[in-house]
Amino acid sequence: MLMRAAVTTGCRDVEVASRAAPESPEGHVLVSVDCVSLCGTDAHIWAGDYPSAAPPLVQGHEIAGRVDGALVVVDPARACGRCHACRVGRGNACRRMTVLGVHADGGLSELLVVPGSGVHRAPGLTAEVAALVEPTSIAMRAVERSAASSATYAVVLGAGPIGVLATRALADRGAHVLAVDRVRERAARARAFGAELVHVAGPDFPGREQRVEIEEWTGGDGPHVVIEATGSPGALAAAIDLVAAAGTVVAVGISTGQARLSMSALPYKELDLLGSRNSGGLFPAAIEFAARHQALLAGLVTHRFPLARAREGLALVHDGAPGLGKVLISVGAS
Repeated sequence: MLMRAAVTTGCRDVEVASRAAPESPEGHVLVSVDCVSLCGTDAHIWAGDYPSAAPPLVQGHEIAGRVDGALVVVDPARACGRCHACRVGRGNACRRMTVLGVHADGGLSELLVVPGSGVHRAPGLTAEVAALVEPTSIAMRAVERSAASSATYAVVLGAGPIGVLATRALADRGAHVLAVDRVRERAARARAFGAELVHVAGPDFPGREQRVEIEEWTGGDGPHVVIEATGSPGALAAAIDLVAAAGTVVAVGISTGQARLSMSALPYKELDLLGSRNSGGLFPAAIEFAARHQALLAGLVTHRFPLARAREGLALVHDGAPGLGKVLISVGAS
């Protein structure tokens, strides 16, 4: 039996090829993939600037499919179970992490074999919304790390998909949220996801006027929590500068850039500077979140392509556009 898969064969090259359908060993399940949503990591892999992912590779780690006809989502991360992070219950930060679509073949294929433990049923969701559960879980992990509550004033830097999903997760906790982005259309989207205030950042963010507004909004303290969801080194520095004394900064955005930080801010403010990676076991909670906010998440999808046009979808994510949301690749229906 043959199946089709979109294979990244080299820098910016994708070929749709026929492959032998995989067999499912004991403890694994065969997933018939419905659709895959794309993220910035996928675009970096496609463009050849993600060193740990080497072609040829079937990309795609935000995966919705079916097992025996039931809609499921796939947790793409596989921890080693042996390193320090795994031993202390934080396998999401495993030093030997393997991620489908990054380190091993992923979801841009009609059939995919995964461990049974990595499959979660998603009753009541559409396939498109189910494909957004993985990024939802990442945003929820960042919010969980922040320990935000109804008394929290939080700033989210970056109103891409992770940023707006974190905004909604913070709002669900009753937190007051201000969202910031350099692109006006993205900042405006954050308001629909629960931001009380939005700022369109200039190159000097936070500028004097923005500082005054944020100080007034927080009662003079500054934000208790800042979630950095851009991966920009300058944004991390801004987060540390902006956050209140004894506050928390959570860095979930990723890049290879080098951040320049004052050596005085962390000790003088006694800040908690935390990283956040992967989902930390939050797929079930993310499925419930997606069910509560299904219409909101569905609105994040702005572009759809069939499997045969996967290269176009990856190029679109890589190049970006002011109104770009999530790009979806239909696999089983293409």
